[in-house]
Amino acid sequence: MDEKSTVAKEIMTQYIITLDKSAKLKEIISLLDKHKISAIFIHNKDEVDYYIVTKTDIIQFLNRGGMEKNNLREVPINEIMKGPIELIDAKTPIDKVIRSLIENNYKRALISENGKAVGVVSTKDIMKFNNTYFKPAKPQILLFMDNFNSTFIAKYIYEENLKDDVSQDLIDIYGGALTSISIITNHIIKKSGAIRQLIKDRRSIILEQYRGITGILISDYNSLDLKRKLQIATKQFYQEHSEIINNSQKHESGICFELDIDSVVSIFKE
Repeated sequence: MDEKSTVAKEIMTQYIITLDKSAKLKEIISLLDKHKISAIFIHNKDEVDYYIVTKTDIIQFLNRGGMEKNNLREVPINEIMKGPIELIDAKTPIDKVIRSLIENNYKRALISENGKAVGVVSTKDIMKFNNTYFKPAKPQILLFMDNFNSTFIAKYIYEENLKDDVSQDLIDIYGGALTSISIITNHIIKKSGAIRQLIKDRRSIILEQYRGITGILISDYNSLDLKRKLQIATKQFYQEHSEIINNSQKHESGICFELDIDSVVSIFKE
């Protein structure tokens, strides 16, 4: 089981089409047409910086008087290119890549490893990522854990969302492997104190800590909506059992019995 945080390298297109600065406008147009793309990166092998030429750049160049130039096909590309452009490290979380694109009004980002370009993340790549990574998801098992002794103090199984061919698998996860999940969860929370997501056997395990307890939701897919609902459910569960939870923390005894979970189950059915 691995802590999952999607980064640029996981969704980027690895093939980068480049030309050097000596290229002419005719070469750019030829490659754009051949590969059905809207931009090409410019880079000399003996230099560090990267530049870019987009279809929009070419149109703006022509509109600003480029049409009047003699032998337009031979115009040096360095009269049109923009840059140098910023490279984004391949390990950058995808949400930060998206934020960078929005803030800079870019449609693509050049991804690098050790200062060398290794791929491109475009708005098209992000749309594909959103379509596959944030599918409509269904809750399957809801748990609450006492962080003090890493024991589960409440559980609910959404049987209506379990298919026959996976129900035994999920029962095994709950009965055996969740012991490991609790240990890993406690370690993650102590280290960061932040919501995390784990991926196990192509299922999403969402974690949410709140005042000494952790809500754990196993679902069929990752879901931003389920993350939001788990935050609400964990806070509500704590509020309803705050006296018991606070007393156990005060006396460092831990909670040794299951608490009622019925009131928060419906949050995931709305």
